[in-house]
Amino acid sequence: MKAIRKLIRADGAETELHGPHAIQDVCLMIGADALDIVRLADRAHVMLVDDDGISKGLPVNPAATRLYQEACGVPLQIRGDVVIVPDVDYARHA
Repeated sequence: MKAIRKLIRADGAETELHGPHAIQDVCLMIGADALDIVRLADRAHVMLVDDDGISKGLPVNPAATRLYQEACGVPLQIRGDVVIVPDVDYARHA
């Protein structure tokens, strides 16, 4: 499986990312103070989401919402920009 690293903007624009990024960099990319992490349906990737997207009144991100609903089966909406990365980028190693 090919590793996916990309930024998905709420307006649908996507930008490919190269190499792992520090959590602080991801926060800056999407304008977040705190992140929520969602494991995607493929179990190999995670989506990093602004934890305060709803309270900030960020726009719904249709692509991210679709990925969330496929992974979790819950009809919630993802708001704002998100970053998709391989889970191993941030997994702790024993």
